[in-house]
Formats: sequence, C-alpha cells, structure tokens
Amino acid sequence: MKDLTIRLKNHPGALAEMGEALGKARVSIEGGGGFVVDDQAIVHFLFKDAKAARDALEASGIEVMSDREVLTVRLDQELPGQLGSVARAMAEAPVNIEVVYSDHQNQLILGVDDLAAGTNAVKQWRGDQSRNTQLREHRYQTVVRWTGNRGTGTSEYRAYGRDHVIEADGKPAIPASSDPHFRGDRARWNPEELLVASLSACHQLWYLHLCSDAGVVVTAYEDRAEGVMREGADGSGRFARVVLRPAVRIRSGSDADLAVSLHEKAHAMCFIARSVAFPVECEPSVSIDDAAV
Repeated sequence: MKDLTIRLKNHPGALAEMGEALGKARVSIEGGGGFVVDDQAIVHFLFKDAKAARDALEASGIEVMSDREVLTVRLDQELPGQLGSVARAMAEAPVNIEVVYSDHQNQLILGVDDLAAGTNAVKQWRGDQSRNTQLREHRYQTVVRWTGNRGTGTSEYRAYGRDHVIEADGKPAIPASSDPHFRGDRARWNPEELLVASLSACHQLWYLHLCSDAGVVVTAYEDRAEGVMREGADGSGRFARVVLRPAVRIRSGSDADLAVSLHEKAHAMCFIARSVAFPVECEPSVSIDDAAV
C-alpha cells in the first residue's frame, strides 16, 4: 500500500470533490488524515492501488504532491505506551517519522525517511514485543454449575441429568450437557463440541489478524470443523484429531495464494491448538468476492 500526499483547495467542498473523484473511479481509501496549516490543506491518504488513485485525482484537477511506501504496525490496543515504544524504536534506528495516522483496520501507518531502516526497526520492535508477551500471564475464570438434580441426586446412573450451565462474569450462560451417547441433551452444548469450537474460533481470530496485517481483505469466513473422539475399552476416551475446514472469501485484488498460506501461520500461533495433545488439521478453501469493494 502507498500513502499519497495531496494538496486540496482550502475551501468548502474540496474534500467532497476528492472523495467523489475516487468514488467514480472505484478506488477505496484505506486510511488517512489531514490538516490546514498556513492556509494550505495538505492531506495524506492510504491506497492499495496508488496509481489508480493518482490518475483519478489528477484527472479531476486535484494535485498529488508525492507518493510513498509506508510501514504498517499493529499495536496492542489494551497495552498503554505502545505508540511511544514503537516511536522510540524508530528514534534509536535512527529513523525520522514524517507521517503518522491509523488505517481502517486500526493499524498504525508510518511514513518514514528511510524505509529499509524503518522496516528493520519495526521487525526488531515486534520481536521485542513478542518476547515481552511471553512473560505476561493471563487468567481465565469460569463457573460450571450442575442443574441436573432430579430429586435424588446421583443415587443411580440413570437418576440424574447431565445438564449444567457454563458461566463467566458479565456474559450470557451457555446451556450445556453431555453428548447424547452419554445420556446428555442434544439441544445443549457438550464439552466435546466446545473444545472443537474453541479450536475453530482461535484459528479464525488469528487468521483474520494475520490477513489484516498482510493486506488480505477477508469479507466472509465460515468453518465447519469436526472432531473425532475415540473411546477406550474401559470407557475412557480421547480426541484423535480435529479438522478445521475454513471457507474464506477475500476481496478481489487480494493475494489468494497468500490467503491460503496464512492458515499455516494461524495454526502455529493459535493458543488453543498449541495446548492440545492431538493433531489439529486444516483444509482451507479460498474464493474471490467480486462484489466486495
């Protein structure tokens, strides 16, 4: 993606004229901002197709002063000090930040005076952030409450229900039971389904994150995941594998090969997949959403 530096006329309607010219050419803005300084309206906007944007603007009499490659950095929105941290990494490179704003994916966009040195600084910063993240500990608290007492408790195997609810502060309760093969209620979630769903959801969230960073625009995602559990002769059991089958639609112009390959990285990053002792396989499909703009 590229940042265009654009000089607008400092009067009402100038921004509208720019937006209309881009809209007519079917060119989307990915992020940007601008200010009026000394009676000059200078704006910076981010485009995937900078040439199409420049052509559309110049054809409408709007001055494009320059274009440049930019750095894209995703900050941890919940961690204070991220902007200062990445800016300090640039300063120590030393790299001067000349343009800064956010794109529509909540990523930090940096225009710098030395792109190669800036790229190396961001890579080093990300590595430092990753090592710091490894030191952070996260805790998750839930409540599982049994609701299946039919009056005589667990007096006999068939005397009690397997119904329970899974709760967490501030969230709707999840109605749960056991698998119907083990005298559960098929209308309720069972632990095995929740495990498969956790793997699927974790993979999805990592995948969307990686696509956003890589410039692959996902417009739809659906995974019909399946888990296989095998029972032992003594009644115990264990999962043999889980297969994820994410069907992804991407915006026309996105890199389909890259979209497929990012599933491998998503799997490597997924917290849940890294925590289980059975294989988690992925059989992805990618299609192009020609209707998306």
